[in-house]
Amino acid sequence: MDVETFAQTPSQAPGRGDRVARTREAIIGSALSLALAGEVAPIVRDIAKMAGVSARTVFQHFADTAELYVAVLSRVLAAALGESPDFNTAWPLDERIAMIIHQSSERGERLLPMWTFVETLQRRSSEASTMVVQLYSANRAQLASWFEHELAALPAESRERTLNALAMTLAPESWVVLRQRLGLTVEQARDELGFVSKAVFNGHAARA
Repeated sequence: MDVETFAQTPSQAPGRGDRVARTREAIIGSALSLALAGEVAPIVRDIAKMAGVSARTVFQHFADTAELYVAVLSRVLAAALGESPDFNTAWPLDERIAMIIHQSSERGERLLPMWTFVETLQRRSSEASTMVVQLYSANRAQLASWFEHELAALPAESRERTLNALAMTLAPESWVVLRQRLGLTVEQARDELGFVSKAVFNGHAARA
């Protein structure tokens, strides 16, 4: 994530920009740690204490908690978008599906503790909602590239429906349902995603 820095004036001591950036990062990191611990709306007092600063300092860096929460989400989603597995489109379909499920499950497992935080923030912030939409769009584009050959062999309508079904199957919400709502282990959840992903391709291929 880009780190905001304050414009320096000649009267400022050298290195002040670095200190500002470090303080800001400490605040974001503390808020992120609390979100990962299950806090839906981490309070400023706790964030400040963990970051080793005052509550006043927090509000010197962020206009309000909503802005801070969006900065936290930006960091999380930037990390998710930056993931790029060693992937070869020439691999057999089953191997590619297994690789993508591994990547999706790793991402989902990291997001799991803070998913309520993400969902709540989406409802309260249009900026956060836009960020999440961008992540989903990027994931869909990635899937279209990784399964280009299989999708190209399908009629246009089936191609879009197959891609949408696969994107929905591998969305973070699906991992939350499998792990939290159904209580499956990581391996069980991966098996379920593999079963559904293969069924998506097989079903549309059979109707092509």
